[in-house]
Amino acid sequence: MIDCLLMGFNDYSFEEYTKTVKAMGERSGAYKDLRLAFINFNGRPYRSLDILNHFFYEKRGGSRQPFHNADFLWPVITYLGSYLSKRGMTFDYVNLFHLEKEKLREKLLNEDILTIAITTTLYVSPHPILEIISFIRKYNQTAKIIVGGPYIANQIKITDHVSNQHLFKYLEADFYVTSSEGEMALVNILKALKTGGDLNRVDNIAYRIDDEYIVTQPSIESNPLEENPINYRLFSAEEIDEFVTLRTAKSCPFSCSFCGFPARAGSYKYVGVELVEQELNEIREIGGVTTLTFIDDTFNVPKARFKDVLRMMIRNNYGFKWNCFYRSDHGDEETIELMGKAGCEGVFLGVESGSDRMLELMNKTARRKDYVRAIPLLKAAGISTYASLIVGFPGETYETYRETVEFIETARPDFFRAQLWYSDPITPIWQQKEKLGIRGSAFNWSHHTMDSEMACDLIDNMFLCIENSIWLPQFGFEQWSTFYLQRKGMTLSQIKTFLKCFNAIIKQDLVQPGRDMDPALLESLRASSQFDRGERPEMRSVEALSGTHYQAAEHFWKSEFRNASSDPHLTKLLGTPATTASGWSSVPVAINFSEITAAAADCNADPSSLILAVYSNLISMFAERKDIVILCAISQAQQAGIVPLRLFPSGDVRFSEYLLRLQQLIAQSLEHKLFAFYFITNQSHMAECHGSCPVFDVGYSFNAPEAGDRAFGVEEVLRFHSQLERNLSMLLNVARAEDGLNAQLWYSTDSFDRNLAEGVAALLEFGLHSATEKGDFTLSEITFEARCEQNSPVIEAITSEAFNF
Repeated sequence: MIDCLLMGFNDYSFEEYTKTVKAMGERSGAYKDLRLAFINFNGRPYRSLDILNHFFYEKRGGSRQPFHNADFLWPVITYLGSYLSKRGMTFDYVNLFHLEKEKLREKLLNEDILTIAITTTLYVSPHPILEIISFIRKYNQTAKIIVGGPYIANQIKITDHVSNQHLFKYLEADFYVTSSEGEMALVNILKALKTGGDLNRVDNIAYRIDDEYIVTQPSIESNPLEENPINYRLFSAEEIDEFVTLRTAKSCPFSCSFCGFPARAGSYKYVGVELVEQELNEIREIGGVTTLTFIDDTFNVPKARFKDVLRMMIRNNYGFKWNCFYRSDHGDEETIELMGKAGCEGVFLGVESGSDRMLELMNKTARRKDYVRAIPLLKAAGISTYASLIVGFPGETYETYRETVEFIETARPDFFRAQLWYSDPITPIWQQKEKLGIRGSAFNWSHHTMDSEMACDLIDNMFLCIENSIWLPQFGFEQWSTFYLQRKGMTLSQIKTFLKCFNAIIKQDLVQPGRDMDPALLESLRASSQFDRGERPEMRSVEALSGTHYQAAEHFWKSEFRNASSDPHLTKLLGTPATTASGWSSVPVAINFSEITAAAADCNADPSSLILAVYSNLISMFAERKDIVILCAISQAQQAGIVPLRLFPSGDVRFSEYLLRLQQLIAQSLEHKLFAFYFITNQSHMAECHGSCPVFDVGYSFNAPEAGDRAFGVEEVLRFHSQLERNLSMLLNVARAEDGLNAQLWYSTDSFDRNLAEGVAALLEFGLHSATEKGDFTLSEITFEARCEQNSPVIEAITSEAFNF
């Protein structure tokens, strides 16, 4: 009989997980955090390694060994297996449930299994656990299912008895181990089942009797590392392969106010250098191991012990590549030099913030200067760096956030990622809940200086604006993945290129939601995934979404829309515009092409700009204000795009000067068009420049025949506008034709009647005629005189006298 079948990791269906999180709301903190980790392709979400596999094996024959983030023997298997074996228990295991279901099915059907232990190290929801239990029950009804590990222990601490009972019944396991260290509880369950012992005498468990779960007495369980070493001889070299994860310490000696790990893990304890050496010697004897991951939260604390470990590794010349967590305030230049010589290839830096004020509030011992000093030294030693950040911790402001952005740009870690602060009742900061005004929990919270929605916007902004470091997608791709892929043949440079291409597609979707994926971006991603074929991806489309371009666009759009108003433009005509635009119609606008062309040439301008100049002047009259915003779709030989233009048709400006400014503005706006609506439709961004999100109730489109497939039809402009969730009421559409210009004034039938639309068209016609016959003049000299037979009372009131600014 197998006393315990150990279940390793289950990478639960990402598509199902995405649906679950999305159901919380697309503006929820949980979904916004997830959204920066996947792309939508062929109708489903793909994480970075998912899409790498898809394109790497495209048109490739032979067997397929997919790249994945758990491609190693799960450390909980080696540790628990060694723990059980030392106490006389037999065990077997399935390392990765999602990839080894057939192997598990055979064991369930053909082997005599007393218990099955499901570990929960990385789970943040019950779904992966439930999937495993359902599969087990399908093929085996006799084995007892035991669930333990961090997910269960955390739920016990943060929820009440009724909620725990609900979770236990939902999962339907036979036993739950309720302590953070539950190895002995597991052994005692096995002993009780084998001997018929009293389960109520086993501490730190819950067990089922009929429809209820009996929770036994809690107690402190301690399993020192030095007394429970991993016995690598229990596992074959083929099973261990080349990646080994090991631990030389438990818990953490620090008390960061955002972290509940020390409270869960107990006091900090570490093993001596001689025991580390003993384990490394055993790993070397396995043969084939190339890469070690030390998962100690503070591997380099205490500093003296860490240096002794490094010198021991150098002396023994193991040849391993390895990575670890690193505390910059507990290191120095000598330490980093030793790390490089000992084979360190990467470190995880829990930077959290680039603001010393925030680091102090977080009760971090490190300061900004520690990381600024350490990162260049680490990179010089050949050690890649990953900076982990938290945005939104109580006390966070826009200013402290900007300090973090500036820090990343200055220190230049190879990789970075920002995590939304997670409001957790078990963390020390919770004790100051009332003082700090903390409301809500998990990823949905607010406090005196920020709320989770604003923090999400700042994280999105950081994702877009950082130029000198690369965002790590995290879900399905950790820092460890960069080392793993290097063992699989990718260079670090190729990995960085791949991530840039992957992130660029997410960026496009973030700044242009609902738009089709740029084919050039997809081709770049495909080429970067096929890293062994000698093809270099074309990066121009990727670079267009770089942090440098974003920063330039941010400066431009914030400058353009500083102090902008959100008032509609057509209220004088329409009163309160309709909230929706369900129907559209149009009236013709007669424009003399030769007159327009000649007048534009006199001002060194193009016809599209001249028409827009007069049109904007007319809208300014209706709005009765100095600045107006028009949604413009421009398509000409040299430029094409849909952009918002904020114009100031002041009456004392000469028309030729206004035209020049307008053409320059169009050129600049098209240069930064990718990010235009991301800024000005987001109230967080507009608040930074003391403005409001503008109302796009007026549109203009101009298409030249030489623009070809870059032309914007009326339907496309209206569709684009609807994606902005704004309410367009009027659109002037002008198209160049061989015999002149075809112009139509489109209007929402919910807002205008036809007489009113015809009156506006007539005003525009005479305004254009006035502009073409005057020569050089000021804007105030343009008169809008309607001379159509059927003027609405509104238009008659406007045109009863010459309208000057």
